[in-house]
Amino acid sequence: MAFDIAQFLRTNKTLAIWAAFFGLVWLANFYGLFGLVFITYILCFLFNGPIHALAVKTKLPRTLWATLVYIVFVSVALTLVSSVLPKLGSESTSFLKKLPDTLETLRGHLDNWAWLAPDMAAPIAKIKDYLSIEALVGVKAQTLFTIAVNSFNQISTYVSTFLLGTLFSFLIMLDFPNLRAKTISLRESRLRDIYDVTARSVVRFAVVVGMGFRAQMLIAAVNTILTAIGMHILGIEPVMLLSTVVFFCGLIPVLGTFISSAPIVLVAVNTTGPHHALWAIVMIIIVHTIETYILNPRIVAAMFKISPLVTLMILYVGHKLFGLWGMVLGVPVSVFIFRYVILGNDLQQCLPGEKSAHCRPADDKAKAGHGEK
Repeated sequence: MAFDIAQFLRTNKTLAIWAAFFGLVWLANFYGLFGLVFITYILCFLFNGPIHALAVKTKLPRTLWATLVYIVFVSVALTLVSSVLPKLGSESTSFLKKLPDTLETLRGHLDNWAWLAPDMAAPIAKIKDYLSIEALVGVKAQTLFTIAVNSFNQISTYVSTFLLGTLFSFLIMLDFPNLRAKTISLRESRLRDIYDVTARSVVRFAVVVGMGFRAQMLIAAVNTILTAIGMHILGIEPVMLLSTVVFFCGLIPVLGTFISSAPIVLVAVNTTGPHHALWAIVMIIIVHTIETYILNPRIVAAMFKISPLVTLMILYVGHKLFGLWGMVLGVPVSVFIFRYVILGNDLQQCLPGEKSAHCRPADDKAKAGHGEK
């Protein structure tokens, strides 16, 4: 009996639609377009609410507020880039040149500790074996410096991608109501099967990712400010470079804390000695205690309230499968899959703090259910 692909697709319509959707996502990632798509989406998610609120409150056209918001945003972004990048480049170059000396200084302090405490000589010797650039990152010092310089030289590519994503999101925001109406009209077109299968899930998936990433950005920003203040008080330089590392690592839950703390401690050891490094560790602990017990419960709420062990497992698998994007998006994607795919929570139920015409709060749903009984 011959295989009939048309009959197979009709029989497995839902499976085929989702396979095509994830195939498009894979193609975007394969051809390097995922970053552009993600930046465009995040900017739309961040600005749509304020633009809509301003338009409703002032009764002025939405296009006017969209233009003003993006003018302010681009002006601030370009000002920061033009003022921060030169200093960031010089600080990065200086840090990489001093890194071998920093590690050598730390090994010297470990030798002193081993002499003062002979019983600790064996474990200290093993620690010293890992305190080399080649052991830490897998390449020699000169190779690491070359890689860093080449990466920094590609900054124009990153900036152009960011500006292009900003342009795309601006064009979407200018005509968002019309685009939304045309998207909804697909339910009456020949694509209604695709719309019925994917629309609600894709929208909820996008909301979960957007809200999770927005919360993580806010937490990373607060962590960066507090850490920068602490480094300034302790006299740890370069503040600009280390603060930048803290911010971007802060977008990675749990694991980012350890990644961003290592260079701060290394610099503290090299500049003022191990006792100052202990104060740096105390400062880092205080900052992340504030994050754990104040910021996370208030900002992330139920979104990321999962075990740190589960988070680390998600980050590891995400990194193995999808690299950096897997680490950044692994947690919100896993939250969506667990709550709305595996547990089967109602896709129309609002998330904490979400207001949308497409969803209804959990308490309303409960009342409706009670009324039906």
